[in-house]
Amino acid sequence: MKQLMSFFTQSLLIIFFVGACGGTRPHPAPGPATLEQIHITATRDGEHFSLDSYDAETLFNRAAQSLRKGDCEQANKYYSKLITEYKDSDLVEPALYNAGVCFDQREMYRQAVTAYKMIINKFPESDDIKDALFRLAGSYEKLEAWEEATKTFDTLLFERDDLKGVERVEALARKGTAQVSLGLYDEAELVLGEAVRLQRNGRNITLTDSVYHYSMAQFKLGEILHNKMRAVMLSSDESLLKQTLEKKAQLLLDAQRLYTKVIRIGHPHWSGASAYRIGSLYHHLWVDILAAPPPADLTDEEREIYTDILKKRIKVLLRKAIVQWERTIKFADRLDLEDSWLSSAVTDLNEIRNALAMEEKHEEKIKKEYELIPEDGS
Repeated sequence: MKQLMSFFTQSLLIIFFVGACGGTRPHPAPGPATLEQIHITATRDGEHFSLDSYDAETLFNRAAQSLRKGDCEQANKYYSKLITEYKDSDLVEPALYNAGVCFDQREMYRQAVTAYKMIINKFPESDDIKDALFRLAGSYEKLEAWEEATKTFDTLLFERDDLKGVERVEALARKGTAQVSLGLYDEAELVLGEAVRLQRNGRNITLTDSVYHYSMAQFKLGEILHNKMRAVMLSSDESLLKQTLEKKAQLLLDAQRLYTKVIRIGHPHWSGASAYRIGSLYHHLWVDILAAPPPADLTDEEREIYTDILKKRIKVLLRKAIVQWERTIKFADRLDLEDSWLSSAVTDLNEIRNALAMEEKHEEKIKKEYELIPEDGS
């Protein structure tokens, strides 16, 4: 028994966890016959021992069985054993790829990054490198590591010569989105504009190809102008107020035009998001105008009157936002959509309806108070 235990102890290997799951790579085609070492492990449960023998292919097949059962965590363990114990196996590459996919599905994005980078560094000539780069960028996006995501898309765009039409549109759209998140609006406009032009030119793009990233690029161009509109500060100086307000209004119209283009493309998610953002344009303009400082030379009483008149004049912006969000919700109901922008539209619509009701109630109160004042002012 002691000799047998000694053998088991020498055969036992220490492992760490990696993983894999849906969207994984299948078993690669068999190459030249190679004899891989069979590992044997022993597990003790009280006075009883259980033995397990396996090679790389056994582990890969066990992982596949776990995936078919939906047990990504258990598949992780098998892929981990394969990767660490059979470093020279042809199965390491698909195991790493599958591990990255499964980490993504389990929202373990840092571990997914490690797995994809191992593929890219260890197997630079692999047919999976392009997909691994896209997935690596996706993991960075989930981590909101926008600079790393941008660099990964640059690798795809400038170092790969095998990107098809819609793949290049995707890389450009997602790179531009990352730049928007970094606040690099001018750079993002160039990249997103290139994505839009590439899709419209139609080179290597068919009518059956997805318009998801084309719509995404157009939407983000609208978002850039939307953000620029919010950044225009209204001046309390009457000589500058008209100029800044006109600039803000023009940016609103330009952003609305781009959002409308997205709606015309027809992708359900981005069309709904654009319809929601058009309503937000009017709401945000209303908020920004009210937040602008009143003329500095007004008395407290004059400032109160100024604010009341201003609210009355810009109330039309709230009504425009309400109409747009009502249309958005009907659009979503008709297509049975459930997106994050839909819940935002419902929340904002209720808030604006309440705000508008309060404004109208306040106006009615002022009107009644004014009617009680005698004509001679006494």
